Amino acid sequence: MRNLLLITALFMIMFSCNRIHEESIPSSEPVAAIGADVFSQIDSLYLAGEFQPVLDSLLSLLSTDSTLQDEILFRILGLYHGRAMEDEFVTLLDSLELENFGPLTGWKVSALDLAGNPERALLYLSPGQSTLYAWLSWEIDSLQCLVELPADHTPGDVFALAHIAVPESLSPDMLIILVGYETLFPSVRDVLLRELKASADSAGFWIVEILNEISQTPRSESLFHEIQAMTDSGTFEYWDGIMSVGTSACSIAVEEILQRYPEEYSPRWDIVDCLAERGDVDLILDYSGRGDSWHRTGSLMAVLLQQEKYNELLQLTGSVSPGDPDSIRARAALFRAHALRGSGSPGSAFYPAYLAFAAEFSRHPFAREAAYNAGKYFDCEQEWNSAADAYLTSLRTSGSWGGDERAHWRGGFSLYMSGRFIQADSIWSHSCERWPAGYWRDEMLFWRARLAGELGRDNLRDSLLLTVALDHPWEFYGLLAAGRLGIRNGNGFPVQEINLMDNAVCSLAVEMTASGFGAAAVEMLSEGSIGSPAARAAALSLMGRHGCVLRLLRALDTDLRESSDEMLPDSLLCFYFPSPFRDLSSEATDSLALDTDVLQGIMREESYFDRLVVSRAGAMGVVQLMPGTAYDVARWYGLPFLETDDFFDPFVSVPYGALYINRQYGNFNGETPLFLAAYNAGPGNAARWVDMHGWNPSDPELYIEQITYRETRMYVKKVLRSAWIYERR
Repeated sequence: MRNLLLITALFMIMFSCNRIHEESIPSSEPVAAIGADVFSQIDSLYLAGEFQPVLDSLLSLLSTDSTLQDEILFRILGLYHGRAMEDEFVTLLDSLELENFGPLTGWKVSALDLAGNPERALLYLSPGQSTLYAWLSWEIDSLQCLVELPADHTPGDVFALAHIAVPESLSPDMLIILVGYETLFPSVRDVLLRELKASADSAGFWIVEILNEISQTPRSESLFHEIQAMTDSGTFEYWDGIMSVGTSACSIAVEEILQRYPEEYSPRWDIVDCLAERGDVDLILDYSGRGDSWHRTGSLMAVLLQQEKYNELLQLTGSVSPGDPDSIRARAALFRAHALRGSGSPGSAFYPAYLAFAAEFSRHPFAREAAYNAGKYFDCEQEWNSAADAYLTSLRTSGSWGGDERAHWRGGFSLYMSGRFIQADSIWSHSCERWPAGYWRDEMLFWRARLAGELGRDNLRDSLLLTVALDHPWEFYGLLAAGRLGIRNGNGFPVQEINLMDNAVCSLAVEMTASGFGAAAVEMLSEGSIGSPAARAAALSLMGRHGCVLRLLRALDTDLRESSDEMLPDSLLCFYFPSPFRDLSSEATDSLALDTDVLQGIMREESYFDRLVVSRAGAMGVVQLMPGTAYDVARWYGLPFLETDDFFDPFVSVPYGALYINRQYGNFNGETPLFLAAYNAGPGNAARWVDMHGWNPSDPELYIEQITYRETRMYVKKVLRSAWIYERR
């Protein structure tokens, strides 16, 4: 099967290359005319999953405008890399070299390296290409070496040095050079911190000067504090401030205060708890020595919890009496719940203990989280009244209906399920106003509409449905609302023209990829801190790194929602919902009942289209196929058993995954929410939920929101959302 696909692909490549000089525009007409917006048209087709028309157009453009060669080859590499066809890309480059397009070695090296095949990439280089050769060699065997940056070094050379340099081998002059690149490459920052920490005892104040040049991150801040401690710098106020923040530098700050300012501090439990999280038991005992008996008792609770001495902790918390101060009583109630949980008691024992603590000591810093976790427990147990009361307790902990958006959403749902409709609608309405770009706003708007309809308020229902459809056009309930209203939102996401060479970061990514450092380009675009996320996401998309794009844009969406009451703009949605395996999905489902768009949605949510990903459970590839599942599919259908490498080849593994998913689809009579629940949580759980709650095909949301596993609830909604969007594209 794979050989047939390879032969077909090679034939198509040869045919395309033969036509480079025969025609300016391919007969498939993927591009209307070569003009200023040609890349916009090509990129639109590319992001929609049109492989061959895009390849034809790019090859045709390559033959007519040599000034665009690097931009075109960057896109062609992404076209092949995004579909796991790097070998075919190298074959195409061989053909182009025969057509006098010049040496294209760097592009070949980047493609093979990005495919996880540095051994083959290394064959295209000579040892004289020092840093690139050393980088590929390091990828193969992880052996570090002594290497000098060339006088005319490039960013790619610096990236390689960060990985291959022997620890403690870099001179101060070399470190100063690295400082200029730490915002481009996190790996450069890592090696800087490693080298500076190794030199802190002997190198002098120049280390602090370099650290001041580094963008502050928790790691670099911690190292800076360590150097300050080594040089006996910092006042009591300085270290007290560091200690109070509760960061990873808390232990350093406590040690400095104990050694240098033993008479100036007053011990606090929040500092004790911070030290306990880091396992610094001895430091806790030293720090708490100056406290009163209540403080020492509370500190001992943290020590016993950290040491997992739960019976002793229960005895200690039980020794606190009603007449003792509220502060120690609150701490005893909290740590009693911790002890019950740690000792293996059932949730029915320790979650009520957390809730009782939160209800009695509502202004305690942990009260909100304790009550919310109790609410989640009762929610999963379908104890709706208890869940609602726990969520309400969580919302009341700030004294003015505070809490977070999640508690409003599931608290309102628990109230709805327990028949307390007015209170449910009030909480949802309040949350929608408070978080206009909230993560759960589409849920709450939709369920407010549903409740309005059940109460006979049809005008309000339709108004709310229209609001959620227009405000959340690419989220699950926005799309569901549009369907209920009979309108078609989310029809497509236009692609703006991507001017790679007019953007400093994107043009640098093209340059590094052309020189063989495609891996450096990926790190810079996906993890660096220079350049706008939108431009970097566009370049990563064209490079075929869709998993990196989705992670980058998810982080951007989170930042926007939490800092500016906005969400991911429509202009970036074309990159957020790519279709790199559309044709493959269509072929894999051609003879199956399974819908092509559902298979694409599963791949997006399972792997972010990253064919090399391996889950903690051992699932592999874009469709996250388990070895046991693949074995069963092969046995059921008389297919060859897969080798390990086959799981990472989408052209092999996706058809197997499609057969398994289709079997689940059939077992649940083609009801997509049911088989998605089965695929994520197992057929037994999906069937159990049907037995518990029933199933109405015209009311899928009621089944979905009663799924007891939060992860599965979210999974079903995400896959359905993605499938609907792919259908509309």
